[in-house]
Amino acid sequence: MTWIASWDGLALIASSDASGRHDVALDLPPGALASRQRMRTLLARAREAFPTLDTVMVPGDADQGQRSLLIDEGVRAVLVDHLPVDGRGLRRPAPPGWRCRNTAWGLWDIEAALPKPRGLLAWLRQGMPRIRRGALHVVKTEGLMVGSGGRIFLTPRLERWLAWAGQQVERGTARAETVTGLMTSLAGEGRQPLAGSVLRAA
Repeated sequence: MTWIASWDGLALIASSDASGRHDVALDLPPGALASRQRMRTLLARAREAFPTLDTVMVPGDADQGQRSLLIDEGVRAVLVDHLPVDGRGLRRPAPPGWRCRNTAWGLWDIEAALPKPRGLLAWLRQGMPRIRRGALHVVKTEGLMVGSGGRIFLTPRLERWLAWAGQQVERGTARAETVTGLMTSLAGEGRQPLAGSVLRAA
């Protein structure tokens, strides 16, 4: 699981676990994309809590100038709500069936959309996707709550998603991965490329 939060939310997550083992992504608000200085400031603040942070989430899509800045700042992954069908300008091909793209060296866009249940069966399954062999499922779901004393709780919705993901892993129909792990696999660093069904919850 990868936590997606604003810079102050990431600081709260870091304070809840001194081990620093969380995989995280910085949620960049729309206004931040209009200012290179604002983007740098938010990344710097987020890295006070997680020095190795290299993933951001952006509303819509980032333009070429914004992508250039993200690369300069050491960002390797950009989570987006939707990837365009147009495949022009790709630097490296993504594995078949994976909703991600490499439009600039060292930077990948990864589609992380909210689940959209369709039909009665999908509604009964709480929007859980049907696992397809060899496919990449990146699921964005709300799930962070802050209680008294700054303690973090999971929402019932997120707990259902985690239970569902755990079942898929136990059955051997999927493998869970963080965004950082996914980037390592896409870059071919340290391990063989992913094979079989893959599940990612963001």
